[in-house]
Amino acid sequence: MKQAIYEHLYDLENSNIAIHYYSNRGSYFPAHWHPAIELIYILNGTGEIIVGGARHVLVPGEFIVIDANQIHESQCAQASMGVTIHVSREFLKSYTEDSSLPGIDCMRDTLQKEKLPIYLEICGLFKKLVPMYIQQPAAMRLGSEAIVMEILFHLLNHFSCQLPASQIPGTARNQERLQEILLYVEKNYRHPILLEDIAGELGLNREYFCRFFKQQMGVNFTRHVNQVRLSHIHHELIATEDPIMEIVDQNGFTNYKLFHKLFREIYGCTPREARQEAKEAQEKSSHIKQILPE
Repeated sequence: MKQAIYEHLYDLENSNIAIHYYSNRGSYFPAHWHPAIELIYILNGTGEIIVGGARHVLVPGEFIVIDANQIHESQCAQASMGVTIHVSREFLKSYTEDSSLPGIDCMRDTLQKEKLPIYLEICGLFKKLVPMYIQQPAAMRLGSEAIVMEILFHLLNHFSCQLPASQIPGTARNQERLQEILLYVEKNYRHPILLEDIAGELGLNREYFCRFFKQQMGVNFTRHVNQVRLSHIHHELIATEDPIMEIVDQNGFTNYKLFHKLFREIYGCTPREARQEAKEAQEKSSHIKQILPE
């Protein structure tokens, strides 16, 4: 399993349900986790989601549920469109009689045969949600959140499972140590990060730190730092017109040959191609209704 980043979901500070439509090409989100339940529905293209080390491929019309605190990462090598929904676990718990909320296990490729009909019924609800969400009036927002509540009703009724005390793997001490590492990387990725420095922050020697990190996450520390840098670079490529090499420099890469190699490995294209294709996708976004499922 790869290194994970804690994701702070600002939208859930003011709302218990956050719905986002996305359209992108070559997106990659390094391993991360958050305290909210996440639902991902694919409209167009394909999505590869890794949850707890298990790989799941989604095609148009399918969805996946990622429970709270599960380490996950996602990648779309080609143009894709979809919807993500984040739901506050505390909010959902307020609708149950038990003091604790069960987990939710709903993966299309591991689905039990008898649960397929209800899975397809939920897919139908997502299908209704998309055109409603894209329209902006307040009444449409109420309608879209009502559909999300119906989806959650079916998930709790048919896909509940026993929830471990912590979804994040490892002992409490390992969890605490990993969180320290993640926060350190997120704070310092724009600058050189030496193994000796991060190990020293944790009071560990270099060799033990490397062994601990690889054992817990299944990837070496340097690789993870580069993945975090790449995700920020990709975002800035799409969101700004800044020169590519300036963006690369500002996000901590000093080996440009390695940068181009890793970027193509993860996104399947060059940085210039990624920027151009993102522009083209944005221009086509006004025609979204033409490609929505009938």
